[in-house]
Amino acid sequence: MTAETAAAEWRDTKRYLWPLPVLLTAIPLISWYLYAKSGHEAVLWLSPVFFYVLIPIIEIAFGEDTSNPPREAIPRLRDDPFYRWSAFAALPAAYLVWVVGAWYVANMDLTITAYIAVTIANGLMGAGALNTAHEVGHRRDKTSINVARFLLCLCGMGHFRIEHNLGHHVQVATPEDSATAMMGESFYAFVLHELPGGFKRAWNIEKTRLGRKGKSAFRLENEVFLNTLITIGMYAAFVLWLGWVVLPYLLIGALLSNLMLSSANYIEHYGLMRPKRDDGKYERVQPHHSWNANHIVSNVMLYHLQRHSDHHAHAERPYQCLRHFDTAPQLPAGYFTMFMAAWNPPIWFTIMDKRVAEQHGYDMTKAYIHPAKRDKIMKQFHHPEGLMQAAE
Repeated sequence: MTAETAAAEWRDTKRYLWPLPVLLTAIPLISWYLYAKSGHEAVLWLSPVFFYVLIPIIEIAFGEDTSNPPREAIPRLRDDPFYRWSAFAALPAAYLVWVVGAWYVANMDLTITAYIAVTIANGLMGAGALNTAHEVGHRRDKTSINVARFLLCLCGMGHFRIEHNLGHHVQVATPEDSATAMMGESFYAFVLHELPGGFKRAWNIEKTRLGRKGKSAFRLENEVFLNTLITIGMYAAFVLWLGWVVLPYLLIGALLSNLMLSSANYIEHYGLMRPKRDDGKYERVQPHHSWNANHIVSNVMLYHLQRHSDHHAHAERPYQCLRHFDTAPQLPAGYFTMFMAAWNPPIWFTIMDKRVAEQHGYDMTKAYIHPAKRDKIMKQFHHPEGLMQAAE
């Protein structure tokens, strides 16, 4: 059988699973309906329980998938509109949940804990919106850019497309990248420079671009400025419609969505660094500069975000075409499980620091280490001769 024949006969076994992330936006709607009917507050916590209790358990049962589409099949797979519209469907679904949730907190008789539960469900839905925006935001057509725009504006992250595409993808796995975590740096310390650093980098990119044209950054041609105004306008409209009671729902939900995105950024390149070449420039991004995971369930939920090495190698390659690399460092579990580890620094360091050391062959001069933790980490893990394992 020729390669072309094999490619023509190849079928994506996950094809009809890809609409699942959009369908699961119904979970908060279901929980809010059940609470309205029963009055049992526990049902309002269905979303976090599903994503951070059930998904990690289900992943164990379904395991991993390291299969790749044949190279010859990628053009057909890439151009199949089914995948494009499966992702685009996230836009109306996200706004439906967002609007219904806002109305819900303004009109239902909720306790403080019930209000918090609804807000958390909104934040988790927003995190999914941001992940979809990340995927479609790498396309160059106007429809994709606008879908990404309004998914990002939902969560106050209108700067992300510029920051991610023109900042993170250029500077990833270097000290210049605010979205690359240092070994020994906790998630909470990372967030303090990653979130403001992302906005600052995006603003400077747009300011520089417009400056070359002799234009001010404070104009609608600046994507960061325009999208920020859209978010402020939408939030203000909701307050005018439903009152101030809705503002915590909007702001805390957006912050939670941002923190979920930061959780992904934290684990994706933790401790990995590109060395500089003789000419002073960093080497090209390689598969070993990103942490990957092949767990089927979370990969479907996140549009193959966990095949992160191929994403950085081919940023415009759509999710259905992303491949597994045997040379890419692998996480021990999918992102939802690893997020929970990241939120508990001692657990995270126990799981990941040895893996970073192994990835670098215990030559810790190659790792990206937090300066304040450098002496401790070097003493514990620096064994480049390979004759010793990390300190036990």
